[in-house]
Amino acid sequence: MIKLMIVDDEPLIRMAIKNLFDWEENGFEITGEASNGETALALIEKDPPDIIMTDIKMPRMDGIELISHVREKFPQIVVV
Repeated sequence: MIKLMIVDDEPLIRMAIKNLFDWEENGFEITGEASNGETALALIEKDPPDIIMTDIKMPRMDGIELISHVREKFPQIVVV
């Protein structure tokens, strides 16, 4: 299974992405979700996903800053 993390400050958007299609049937496991980059980074350090799907505009740490940290510390993670 490919591990996927969803990062978006809008709960409805996170729910919509999770319900978009059958992730597990397509080989994905949603291993985490976060409402900002700061929370996401803490989760990534505990259990790195294979793919991060992130919003850009978020409070505390935006998606651009999150991507920068991920590229530096976890270059193997794909970010969408």
